Amino acid sequence: MDTIEYIIVTEKPKLIAENSDRLILSQTEFVRRTDYQPSKKGMPKVINLSGNYDYLSKGYYISLLAEARGMPCIPNVSHIIALNWRRNYQFALPELSNILEKTYDEPVEEPLSRTFTTFFGRHENSKIEPVARRMFDLFRFPLMSFEVRCSPQGKWTIEKIETPSFQTLAERQNERFADALAAFTGSTWKYDSNKKKQEKYWLAILHDPNEEHAPSDKAALKKFITVGKKMGIWVELITRHDFATLLEFDALFLRETTAINNHTYRFANKAEQEDIPCIDDTRSIIRCCNKVYLKELLASHHIPTPRSLILDKKNISLPETLIPFPCVLKIPDGSFSRGVIKVSSREELRAQGATMLQKSDFIICQEFVPSEFDWRIGILNNEPLFGIKYFMAKGHWQIYNHSAKQKADQSGDAEIVPIDQIPHDVLDVALRAAKLIGTGLYGVDLKQTAEGRVMVIEVNDNPNIDAGVEDKILGDELYQKILNRFIELIEA
Repeated sequence: MDTIEYIIVTEKPKLIAENSDRLILSQTEFVRRTDYQPSKKGMPKVINLSGNYDYLSKGYYISLLAEARGMPCIPNVSHIIALNWRRNYQFALPELSNILEKTYDEPVEEPLSRTFTTFFGRHENSKIEPVARRMFDLFRFPLMSFEVRCSPQGKWTIEKIETPSFQTLAERQNERFADALAAFTGSTWKYDSNKKKQEKYWLAILHDPNEEHAPSDKAALKKFITVGKKMGIWVELITRHDFATLLEFDALFLRETTAINNHTYRFANKAEQEDIPCIDDTRSIIRCCNKVYLKELLASHHIPTPRSLILDKKNISLPETLIPFPCVLKIPDGSFSRGVIKVSSREELRAQGATMLQKSDFIICQEFVPSEFDWRIGILNNEPLFGIKYFMAKGHWQIYNHSAKQKADQSGDAEIVPIDQIPHDVLDVALRAAKLIGTGLYGVDLKQTAEGRVMVIEVNDNPNIDAGVEDKILGDELYQKILNRFIELIEA
């Protein structure tokens, strides 16, 4: 049989639109057939639209057999078990009710009990959709319904979750289901009725349109889209609210400042669980987002860095002979020069350090190395991508000055440098440092003193790619190199 991407199992095949990327089978046909062939993307994904998912029912066995055959399936057996008994899913009700409370601001009036049905985490009511998306992320059922009830205190809460049968859908719901299915499988993107052109891969770029110091500006994001289109890659910008749509894509690119304790890490983690290539990967985020970890990693591999100490509440009063002044104090998970303070005396260190230690049990105390600029070497898959000099902000010791009154004074100039003109020592140390992190996209920040010392300051897991700055030499080729890396990861 021809390789296909999706197998849809249903007892009402006429209600599912045919498409070249999908195979529509009855339950019996799915069980009996064994000639399923993997495509470049792996085994076909199964969408189980059985009318009954009870334990040991045919619907249960469809998901069980799909997993045994190595086929990703929604719902999978663990989700079927979770929604079969209230005690298994009640852990999620408080979280879902909290989301509902923030978005569903309907007045308290009859009916005080309302039921909503969602398809693949989608709903036409914008007040309900955030709940629907989170519910789909948790349980991965194609169809779910949930009851919303108003308490005597006038608060809407979610009382129960059910899995209605696809076979019992009202006729008016069929079109909405078809639209949701097309969006989930990506077929609304794969076929352009005018151009008849099929994109080969689909890349999601996670971004925050309101982020002040985003890793990529709007012009660069547009470049990824336009360059991707020429390469046969559909590039779509998504936000933190699109978590439930992640499975629609072949790869994920984080262009939002990462942190372990926010949604960027959850996106990367979910992508890895679903075998979706992701830059940044979770290991890179963990390693780069903590300066304490970086300090130990670089030191243990003899990568030159400024003299550094790990301080806590007990050793913050170390003798001056052990602490270099002036020095720089750093919160382990700071970014864009935030959480970084220069101190010149033990008194300043104690005062500023005590404040920082309220947020983290450890902080970094690092030798202050004055310089006119910082090197940033962009590295992708252990190959240099670009080299740039970030100059200090006007009248400041960092490249960012967040306290500057004038916007023009908040950051320094940037000068792009051809790879073959980067000093050998700078490039060599940067590549050695990046290799310790992984094979992703990194920005290694280094100091180069007048005496010739080259030192790594830190390794960033999502370096800036801004139009007119990092792409000044390579132009569109910079975006092509990054997108080609995604193609390699997808096809691998």
